[in-house]
Amino acid sequence: MEKIGENVWIKKGNTNVGLIDIDGKRFLIDTGSSEKFAKEVLTDVGNVNFVLHTHSHADHIQGNYLFAHRGAKIYANELEIPFIRDSTLEAFYLYGANPPRSLRQNFFKAKTSSVFSFDDLVLPWEIEFVDLYGHSRGMTGVKIQDIIFCGDAYFGSDIIEKYSYPYLVDVNEFLKSLDTLQKMDLRFYIPSHGEPSANPSMDISATRDALMKFIDITLKSIKFPKTVEEICMDMIEKMKFKINSGTFYLFRSFESAILSYLEEKGESLNISFGKWQIK
Repeated sequence: MEKIGENVWIKKGNTNVGLIDIDGKRFLIDTGSSEKFAKEVLTDVGNVNFVLHTHSHADHIQGNYLFAHRGAKIYANELEIPFIRDSTLEAFYLYGANPPRSLRQNFFKAKTSSVFSFDDLVLPWEIEFVDLYGHSRGMTGVKIQDIIFCGDAYFGSDIIEKYSYPYLVDVNEFLKSLDTLQKMDLRFYIPSHGEPSANPSMDISATRDALMKFIDITLKSIKFPKTVEEICMDMIEKMKFKINSGTFYLFRSFESAILSYLEEKGESLNISFGKWQIK
């Protein structure tokens, strides 16, 4: 664990994990993207009292059962709780029904654990939750004085370059969360995927620009009626980014969020039989 502030540590990985120790109470921010990484965290930090989840995606909760078994109580935003209690729901909503084999891998699921609502937790005065909705319905930042664990509210520039798009479920809320972070004046910002930074403006801009690029290309793609799948294949061909049979459904979810956003703005029309077209 790398110390980044008084009583605050971070362990970098595919999903960064944080630790806060206040008056002997230890708070872990997420539990890692794999069992192996979670076991490394457990070895590094020992037992913790509480796990505070930024959100419910499988790459943030893989170590829950390990820490719960050692006595930790796990907490999350009320909207994220069902997906932590039953992580197979993530694949279920990505697919829209009982998911195929490609969505039953560990990338999309984790071992189940009990989880409680943030509303039931009394925090030390130094810690507060920050609403950063958009990437998921209840995405929550964890702020400890002048440091914030941002979850997936934005992504490091290198992550954007590698994966091309910033996954989200609500474009409007995601943009609001970017604005929230941009207006903060803190000493340190820690995204779950990317490098901690004293000035995240470049990463936030890269995240916003990537989203806007996909919105623009979507508008061009729906000059003629297309289904979501047809739009996705058009985008993949134009943007030339890698995707597999599982991550296709992540991208379809992202693209669906863009189409809903355009409909809310009055720029696209959802016509019969699931086909979308610009007005």
